[in-house]
Amino acid sequence: MNFYRFVWWIAYGICVLLFRMRVEGRTHIPREGGIILAGNHRSYADPVIIGVAAGRELWYVTKSEVFLVPFLGQLIRKLHAIPVQRGRGDRGALVAQEEVLKSGGGVFIFPEGTRSRNPGFLPPKLGVGMVAYRTKVPVVPVYVSGTVNVWKTMLGLDRVTVRFGPALHFCPDHLPDRRKDAYHSISKEVMHTIGQLGQSDRSAGTVAPAPRYLWG
Repeated sequence: MNFYRFVWWIAYGICVLLFRMRVEGRTHIPREGGIILAGNHRSYADPVIIGVAAGRELWYVTKSEVFLVPFLGQLIRKLHAIPVQRGRGDRGALVAQEEVLKSGGGVFIFPEGTRSRNPGFLPPKLGVGMVAYRTKVPVVPVYVSGTVNVWKTMLGLDRVTVRFGPALHFCPDHLPDRRKDAYHSISKEVMHTIGQLGQSDRSAGTVAPAPRYLWG
């Protein structure tokens, strides 16, 4: 068992026992092939929870400052974190994401770029649009709730819900000719779809994925 899988099992147990996590729409995630997952961001726990809910190995785009933290930086590298320097175009991060996707892996991105500290979403950055446009892989939108106050969730006053929507496919022929406008259009549509997932009222769902879904 590799290190990623070992940590996944620990996170799986936490999500099931402490967060009582409900997962909806997991069948929208293909079990193989390049895929981008894009979700809202309210808590530091979001990447872990979404990684468990997704049921397949993922690579995560993470701000470069985190890699400077002793021990934590080494840990997240082993868990497939891809460093990105915010505030400017980071070609190295873009190339790393493209390599993962072209090899059939999955990449998780927060379109907002950082945590939203207030209700509602932040305006999306161009990153998810750029990667989707360049790689032509589908984007699966993700909405997560119940992570703002994990202590409240652990006390049984709330529960974590992760909701996946149908994959979005973007055809260059249906996008603006100017690339930057195309990136912006994709990012806006992804964020809009995440918002729609948050407004939907579903009750069907399961707890964290069956183990053999991930590795079997």
